[in-house]
Amino acid sequence: MAVGAVVLFGLHTYVSRSSLTESIPNEAIDAELTLQAVTLEQPDVDGNLLWRLEADSVKYVPETQRAELLALEGEFYEEGKKIYTVVADEGEVQQNGDTLFLRGNLVATRIEDDLTLVGELLKWQPKLGLLRMGNFENEDLSEDMLARSPVTVSDPQMEAIAQSLVVNNKENRVTMSGDVVAKSKVEPWLTFASEALTWLTDQSLIEADQMLTVERFASEDYETLTERLVGQTGNARLDENIVTIEQSVQLESLSEGLTVKSDRAVWDVSAQTVEMDRPVDIAQPARQLTALANQASIDLAEQIIYLVGNVRANGRENDTRLRADRVTWATSTQQVEAEGNVRYQQAANPEATLSGPRAVGNIEDGTLVVIGDASNSVVTEIVPEDF
Repeated sequence: MAVGAVVLFGLHTYVSRSSLTESIPNEAIDAELTLQAVTLEQPDVDGNLLWRLEADSVKYVPETQRAELLALEGEFYEEGKKIYTVVADEGEVQQNGDTLFLRGNLVATRIEDDLTLVGELLKWQPKLGLLRMGNFENEDLSEDMLARSPVTVSDPQMEAIAQSLVVNNKENRVTMSGDVVAKSKVEPWLTFASEALTWLTDQSLIEADQMLTVERFASEDYETLTERLVGQTGNARLDENIVTIEQSVQLESLSEGLTVKSDRAVWDVSAQTVEMDRPVDIAQPARQLTALANQASIDLAEQIIYLVGNVRANGRENDTRLRADRVTWATSTQQVEAEGNVRYQQAANPEATLSGPRAVGNIEDGTLVVIGDASNSVVTEIVPEDF
């Protein structure tokens, strides 16, 4: 039965065709009913709109108490305020209008902040303020209503792809799961990868309670990787470009072939610095250098590492070992400055030990000079090769 009219569905959704004024007899609603070019509206108990959809056709099936829509567009509301615009190929109205399912070439845009969601399947629960997209489980949906492609969510600052997501509009929270990869749309060019990410859009904050990988690229083509930071949990303040990673942290500087391990790192991406206030383990395999310290500050731009507390640096050339309270290490040139209780050992050519308040030199080739001062002289111990 194809009609255009003003009619009240059994699921209490208002269906209108503004150019018509006559009503369909109530007995017609007991049979399967198809309407052409209609607008559906669902109010709450106070008369405030929950959603409005315009569709090329709507079929109401009394046995299932569902309305099936084709070629639709419309709006979602919260407390009477329009918050989303949506378009989709088809949809279903369930539970007396309390639940909507939309499918196929769908785009939902949150008006307030231009948050845009693109995917194949959407569930809207207006009374809960929840919008779900992606692959759902335990839903009473026909096979052709299931989603088989990931979801994309973006705003002017960032975009992400995931297998599924939930948007809590009351809390401005986007919870993404399943092979989540997010990347920035403005400089600095960062990507965030995890099995699950939470995006607090009003706070410009990303959080992860699972393994999080953050990578920085040289340009917006995302081809040249410069740094990678990995850890068990973390967050990123997008408006400040500050990344904090904790538990089993590993920093890789690709340009220097440098790896730094610790239990916590704070990466100021704009300033190109990384602060690690927990014990660090540093390796530069290509140069066969390693170092340990209680904490470190890393200047990625200048390629300098500032090591503090119980510093131990080792070089393979002549089996050199440097111990100090503080060490400044230029990783590109391997020049070091060491201060406080300096002890330098060379195990070959010849075997020697020097100690003093300060040392400068090259840790890679083992050419360090230990320097004394007025109150502390240099102590040198040399063991002849055939001693």
